Amino acid sequence: MTTKSIKDSKKILVAIAWPYVNGNLHVGHLAGYLLPADIFARFHRLKGNDVLMVSGSDCHGTPITVQADKEKTTPQEIVKKYHKKDLELFEQYDLSYNLYTTTTTENHKKVTQQLFLDLLENGYIIKDTMKQYYSAEDKEFLPDRYVEGTCPHCGAKEQRSDQCENCGRWLKDGELLDPVSKRTGKKVELKDSEHYFLDFGKLQKDLDNYITGKLDGKDKKKIWRDWVYKETAGWLKEGMEKRAITRDLDWGVELPIDRIPKDLQIENIEKKKIYVWFEAVIGYLSAPQEWSELVKEFSPTELKKEITDDYIFRFYKGQAKDWKEWWLNPDCEIYNFMGQDNLVFHTLMWPGELIGANKGRAENEKYTLPHNVVVNKFMNFNDAKFSKSRGNIVDSGELAEKFGTDAVRYFVLANLPENKETNFTWERFIDAVNNELVANLGNFINRTLVFYSKNFKGKISGDPDVFYNTEYDSNIGKGSLGGWVDYTFKNCEKNLIKCEFVEALKQIMLFSSYGNKYFNDSEIWKLIKMDQKKAEKIMFNFLNIVEALRLLMRPFLPEAYEKLTKMLGLEIDEPEVGKNNWQFNSISGYPNLKEVKPLFAKIDKEIVLKALEAK
Repeated sequence: MTTKSIKDSKKILVAIAWPYVNGNLHVGHLAGYLLPADIFARFHRLKGNDVLMVSGSDCHGTPITVQADKEKTTPQEIVKKYHKKDLELFEQYDLSYNLYTTTTTENHKKVTQQLFLDLLENGYIIKDTMKQYYSAEDKEFLPDRYVEGTCPHCGAKEQRSDQCENCGRWLKDGELLDPVSKRTGKKVELKDSEHYFLDFGKLQKDLDNYITGKLDGKDKKKIWRDWVYKETAGWLKEGMEKRAITRDLDWGVELPIDRIPKDLQIENIEKKKIYVWFEAVIGYLSAPQEWSELVKEFSPTELKKEITDDYIFRFYKGQAKDWKEWWLNPDCEIYNFMGQDNLVFHTLMWPGELIGANKGRAENEKYTLPHNVVVNKFMNFNDAKFSKSRGNIVDSGELAEKFGTDAVRYFVLANLPENKETNFTWERFIDAVNNELVANLGNFINRTLVFYSKNFKGKISGDPDVFYNTEYDSNIGKGSLGGWVDYTFKNCEKNLIKCEFVEALKQIMLFSSYGNKYFNDSEIWKLIKMDQKKAEKIMFNFLNIVEALRLLMRPFLPEAYEKLTKMLGLEIDEPEVGKNNWQFNSISGYPNLKEVKPLFAKIDKEIVLKALEAK
């Protein structure tokens, strides 16, 4: 396969939500942000773009301390335990992070504190008093997740005091109905406590200009998903208010007290920590800086991968090494991936932090603002929300171990909740794998290669022009085979660029269905007995459809792509900046074809469902 070089590759930053390390990640996390981000990054690398994909474990905040209380251990031990589990899961699914790190690094602390100081100096961080829940029994202020009550907006019970998980509304101080301590179940009271606030009122106009494109020339209404834009515009219409960015905590990033002027210091400043909602998103800025330091240390000249107990690291051939190539580059496109419960933090709060920090900076020193905030709605489990804290999960690691990562990736990607909530059930999962992945994509590739291996001994001849111009009409579609290949690549690419992953995968599966129909209609098993040359021409066409599918599946099903590539006796073209591997080139056969084996395994539905019933 030849490749086309790219003179001007794009800089793409894929910045993925930082999951709390307070339990095993479930299928909802795969659907919410992990798999869509991985597909997007893989696709752009194949296009030859310079992709930096970063994230890490969110190690601070009360979800960690709550879990530490449950397990009767320390927050540090919880972080160590679950960060390691997440690293193992990401390796299991081969998620292609350039860097997956943590919020406990000195680098992250340094970047967070500097952004805090920039906002403070620019007048966007102010001092104010808030009423915080106080436990008379414990004689201390309680963090939000240690207080539960009823949401005043939707009536949902067992909601924390800062945000309702059910309706997504922020809750103001004292709004929660019947608040009690999660530790003791006893009532709590409100007391005044001085804190730092991010003054979103001052950022209201800038944020409105940001989503309408007046600030950076990019109208988000034309880029973001419609529901994401409308929800964000709704928040702005209601009016942005100041929001506390510190809490009375002993687990979190410390305030840079020695660098804060005395007259700007809050009461009991030594007992305060930077609050996790403000701090975690700064990881999108700190992680590329950490990656740049690792690149300097390793000085790689080609693909390099390293996994330790602390991080996942990758460098692809041809990549720039300086984080500023992404973050201080107005031509860079930054994509944030997260679930719907994090929408407002990424469409308004994080851009607000960046806009506030940019004030007074020289044009070439301003941070690039997010291009697309890719938010998915919830994938539910048996019509109820996945929840680590409530134990309603399907463990992602166990699922992949039993059925293979490709089976899980396919189901999740075919059912991504891009614009509406979707539902995971075991019946739907098994049916999708058996009736779509195995019976369609796997079936066409397997039957083609088995017939080819038995009847043509790995050799065949054919004219690419004949393939491209061969007409085949079916109930799936009409036109030339080459036209179908070009159409599928073009439409798949268009949908991937727009982050419409469900539709992109549909295009591939439709093309595979087309191949199966062509195989059936040709009756090549009969034709080869009557007309060897005609059968060879048709087999040539089948092989080229296999080749197209091999390339198309690569971002979606990387394990199947590698297995198929090795089975065909081909070399794997590693991504390289400036090298376009996302294109089809006609082949005349697979002379080094190995033993043909099915790419995907069928699931015994009856056995699985009986085993689940027995639990």
